[in-house]
Amino acid sequence: MPGKNRIRDLRLLHQKKHREEQQKFLAEGAKIIPELLLSGFPVEEIFASQRWMDSNQKAIRENKIPFNVVNRQEMESISSLSTPQEVLALCSFPKEEISEIEGSDLVLLMDSIRDPGNAGTLIRLADWFGVKAIFASEDTVEWTNPKVIQASMGSFIRVRPHYVNAVEWLKSLDKKTGVFAADLEGDDLYSTNYTGSGVIILSNESRGLSTELEPFVTRKIHIPRFSKHDQQVESLNAAMAGAVILGEFCRRGRIAG
Repeated sequence: MPGKNRIRDLRLLHQKKHREEQQKFLAEGAKIIPELLLSGFPVEEIFASQRWMDSNQKAIRENKIPFNVVNRQEMESISSLSTPQEVLALCSFPKEEISEIEGSDLVLLMDSIRDPGNAGTLIRLADWFGVKAIFASEDTVEWTNPKVIQASMGSFIRVRPHYVNAVEWLKSLDKKTGVFAADLEGDDLYSTNYTGSGVIILSNESRGLSTELEPFVTRKIHIPRFSKHDQQVESLNAAMAGAVILGEFCRRGRIAG
């Protein structure tokens, strides 16, 4: 059972500054924690209710990670959620490994994505669609943000953003690599000629594509609106747009392959 000082130290990890200083973060949830334990991800400690502990004896026996029983009040003190779940894990930052990008790969670049829910959902989508690598501009919300972790639903275990100077990273790409940016003024997603590979840039919904990235874009694309209502429908957020665009690129890639 953690004492007050231990709980205080864990709560500090709600803040980006302390996560980066300690190279640790918290992950919560009955779905995420079993995945973490099976994956070999660097988990340092588990905090859980007695009920969760009683239901997961096999996981406890098979892992040498310290398990701590906490009551509801203690979990509420540690958790960043308004409705805490029964289990959370203290994790270390994994070693960053950046894959080499090949011409046949589909890669995602998050451009100034500030909303944690959008960022987490994009990580989940990348995992679903088999995207080999995600890159993110330096002003994109960090993937260890508790809301990003929650929205990713465990996909951060398998695919995580690499934070880069987006301009320098785009400069480093092979000149033959197609770079596609979601933009309301772009070509129709379904009419554009492409093979299903390349870099897809998804930007902050309110700001749009960052000006300094425009020179590197091969083609801008947009998702056509099929609604016939006179009233203009709000634009899709980054996660919604990402789902549609990634799905179409993967469909094209399957056909081309």
